[in-house]
Amino acid sequence: MRSVLLSLLISLISFPVFADWQVETFTHSASGTQNQSAMVRNKDGLELAIFKTSKGIIWMDFSLSDSSFDEFSQNQLPRFQIDDQKPVQMIRGFVAMIVPADEGINAVVVTDSETISTDKDFSVNHIVAERLPERVICPIFQGASRPHLGTVEALSQGNQIRFDYVLNDGTKAHTTFTLKGAKQILKATIFK
Repeated sequence: MRSVLLSLLISLISFPVFADWQVETFTHSASGTQNQSAMVRNKDGLELAIFKTSKGIIWMDFSLSDSSFDEFSQNQLPRFQIDDQKPVQMIRGFVAMIVPADEGINAVVVTDSETISTDKDFSVNHIVAERLPERVICPIFQGASRPHLGTVEALSQGNQIRFDYVLNDGTKAHTTFTLKGAKQILKATIFK
């Protein structure tokens, strides 16, 4: 009886450590299957979710607040950085994929001023992402045989992730999410 009470007390005391991250269950509309994601919402109402498909691909979903009509820029997708690691620039593409860090990328980047560049940028890593008006999703792990940037491990071990982004009206902004407690929630959803 004492051990049951002690474990209950320990779980209640440790709960606030990962209270910001939670498990969200959703149903896939096409297949009707239920999936879980690890998600966190920050004080600004922005949301970060990590989920795994039935094929084993792990995705990161960064969403603007539901309480605004803001949209992401069509030309400048967000950049994220976990702690002091190398930043990762999301770029538009038809098929989302990860570009190995040592390859750089010949990306066609169109800015809001309609200038086009194909220069390699080795100061950041790149992930080809899919953009919806209010969210951007990108793969952060595609299996051991596919190159990846260590993002899943960094999410599990880091303290915070920062996103720098541009809205459709040209407004530049940034936001952060805590990674405290992410490891426990990722274990419960992605690595179960």
